Amino acid sequence: MFRKLSGAAAIIALINSTSIQAAETGQCISAEAAESLITYVIPGALGAVRSSCADSLPATAALLQSNSDQMQRYEEASRNAWPQASLAMRSMFGEDLPEDIGIDVVRPFVDAMIPALIAQEVKPADCPNINKVYTLLEPMPTANLASLTVMLAQLGKDSDVEGESRRKDPFNICKDAAE
Repeated sequence: MFRKLSGAAAIIALINSTSIQAAETGQCISAEAAESLITYVIPGALGAVRSSCADSLPATAALLQSNSDQMQRYEEASRNAWPQASLAMRSMFGEDLPEDIGIDVVRPFVDAMIPALIAQEVKPADCPNINKVYTLLEPMPTANLASLTVMLAQLGKDSDVEGESRRKDPFNICKDAAE
């Protein structure tokens, strides 16, 4: 049991240090890899938001419908995105992941960490707006949602004013060669 817990602690520390190291060294992942990661985490992220907003929204709110067609599409896309998302994680961890630990071992920790981090950020006052955005995104294919998210992250990064303090990105998205 101790061995499993120490292994889990090592993996969590690796995830945190690797993402900070990647951001500091300028190591980046492609927009496509970032999109696969976003697609992969959407259901877990929405589950965390749903839990955080359960007491702030009416029971009929779209966000709270865990068995909706929209949520089923996100879950299917997430399952399909795992192979590419796992490669993206492997490239983010690089040499830091011990050889005897496969990327699939990291998967449950990612599945648990992302929702926990998101749940910390959601405030009850945000829930009506989150529900509205979720409702507006319903007709959008999951791939477009992931692309839009990555694009907005890149635009936000491009518009940052140098010298202002801000939270480090969990990963650095490479600029397109055409930019």
